[in-house]
Amino acid sequence: MTAWTRWKIAIPLTGLSILMLIPAVFGTWAWWAGNSTTYRVLSVIICLVTVVTLAASLSVGIKPTRDVPWLRIGLVALGILAICGLTIVRRSF
Repeated sequence: MTAWTRWKIAIPLTGLSILMLIPAVFGTWAWWAGNSTTYRVLSVIICLVTVVTLAASLSVGIKPTRDVPWLRIGLVALGILAICGLTIVRRSF
């Protein structure tokens, strides 16, 4: 797989990860004082999972491979699902 093809896959994944990271970090920082400890912990975990998702999406473009990096693409999808699940849990607190 060529570098250009890898980056054609990685750019949308990276963009989506950045679009999720910015509000997660800003929301955690902006409303830190007004939330409970459980809400804060879940917010930090969401930020960390989003950073891992961003790293996995960047690795699709950076790390050379012969075939489509399905495992790393799957990790990004799993990270997005985990973030959504954690957000649902966080809203209950």
